[in-house]
Amino acid sequence: MRTLHHFDEIGLLRPAARSPAGHRRYTADDVRRLSRIITLRQLGLPLREIAQVLAGDVDDLEKAVREQLGHVDQALARQRQVRWRLLALQQTIRQAQEPSVDQLIDTIEAMTQAQYFTPEQLEKARRRHEEPGFAERLRDWQTRCAHLVDKIKVEIRRGTDPAGPEAHALARQWDGTMREMSNGARHILSAIYAKIDGRGPQAAAHGILDADTWDFLKRTLAAGYGDPHR
Repeated sequence: MRTLHHFDEIGLLRPAARSPAGHRRYTADDVRRLSRIITLRQLGLPLREIAQVLAGDVDDLEKAVREQLGHVDQALARQRQVRWRLLALQQTIRQAQEPSVDQLIDTIEAMTQAQYFTPEQLEKARRRHEEPGFAERLRDWQTRCAHLVDKIKVEIRRGTDPAGPEAHALARQWDGTMREMSNGARHILSAIYAKIDGRGPQAAAHGILDADTWDFLKRTLAAGYGDPHR
């Protein structure tokens, strides 16, 4: 199973032994650990935090759950905003009127963005886009990301280990660029990565990323440099 292979690669679930043919052999303790991993993953915790929780104590778990609860509350707020827009659109239709183009666009954008960003995050992004020189900085970030993706594709063709030093060097450059783009805000960076996962790398990254490159990057980040969903 690919999931077990990935957990093994990042050290989250190591099999107790291997068969002479190299097949993984899991003990009852391994199965119990896997059950806890799956449970925490279903709660929405990123793999990096799951590893910390499993290695820590109840306080670590409580902190992780509290943070995840905050994310859920934000998601509910976004969904309420979408609901209000849909109700307004429904009322317009019931009154036998044609919705305006602006009304339709606003509703579609709210439905798309609400999955990933809070209203506060969207407002901050809007203000930042209006800053002098932001368009030039954005083009620079996009160009740097595109160059990094080209380098990652070369490593993929070479069969480079995502946990190896070459991959880590590229991951550090990628992470640095993304942190600049998100202005160092961890929650915004998490939302960007969630959007890439949710909409697909090509659509979310406007063609800069593809599925293979994003999969390689995620494995590299998770294996030794961090977690793209943290």
